[in-house]
Amino acid sequence: MTIKPPKLKANANIKIIAPASPPDLKVLSTSISLLKKFGFRVSLGENLRRLVQRADLAAPDKDRAAELNNAFKDDSVDAVFCARGGYGSMRILSEIDYDAIKSHPKIFVGYSDITALHLAIHKLTGLITFHGPMPGVDADEMRKPSFQNVLSVLKGESKDIASNINRVVKYIVPGKIEGISEGTNISLFASLIGTDYMPDTRGKIAFFEDIATTSGDVDRYLFRLKLAKALDKFNGFVFGDFTDIPKSEEVLPSMEEIIEDYMLDLKKPSLYGLPFGHGDDQMLIPLNSKIRISSDEPYIELLEDVVN
Repeated sequence: MTIKPPKLKANANIKIIAPASPPDLKVLSTSISLLKKFGFRVSLGENLRRLVQRADLAAPDKDRAAELNNAFKDDSVDAVFCARGGYGSMRILSEIDYDAIKSHPKIFVGYSDITALHLAIHKLTGLITFHGPMPGVDADEMRKPSFQNVLSVLKGESKDIASNINRVVKYIVPGKIEGISEGTNISLFASLIGTDYMPDTRGKIAFFEDIATTSGDVDRYLFRLKLAKALDKFNGFVFGDFTDIPKSEEVLPSMEEIIEDYMLDLKKPSLYGLPFGHGDDQMLIPLNSKIRISSDEPYIELLEDVVN
């Protein structure tokens, strides 16, 4: 059963947490100021203020899990924004109180490493969550006029998520298809195969992106999904930005060539180049929600209200 979080209201309390790596505090401070200018109250998770980070983790696993659990249990909190991704979300999946999330549904926003949390929350609670800008890394995104469109969707004032697509989008396999959105970091998808936290891909539309991965890496992730009999169950595919691709001593096909090879074999509608992932633009993608994708504009349409 799908659970829709309450819409973001004026003067809502947005809680910023760090379930993975620690954020840049200067960028975070800028984003907090911007969110306050938009009329929201902002509170910080306890780990962001305690300076207890361990290497590339914002805090020990149990503390990061507790911060997330507390944010959902706290009735004074209206929405939960992840400060950044990085690394570590998968390490806390077994410590999350999914019953608390189910009984205290809230807007939950993040991307990159946060994909592990999205997938687990979808599988174990049914909550609609959101791939969207994170205050610890995306202050520039929050300065753009397009961020108002992000807020309009979270406020329940609009279902137009295609208005932030200001680029020509390629298609690999043309067509139009409906399904349930799922995403977005492909390496996290592959990492959760065979665990209790990987949702069934049947009837889903995959949104895939990544950073610092070669085309060979993406080939391995897609083939692992294929071997797990998960890839062919998707209704369709949308690929975002693949950035900071490392140079390889081996001669590898391009990212587009690798992806095209799989998509032409599957013969399912597939788009390439939407503005999500780790690029310069960050569209909002409601996840675990009913959508339609098309090789013609609008490339993506929401088919249901995603907040109550």
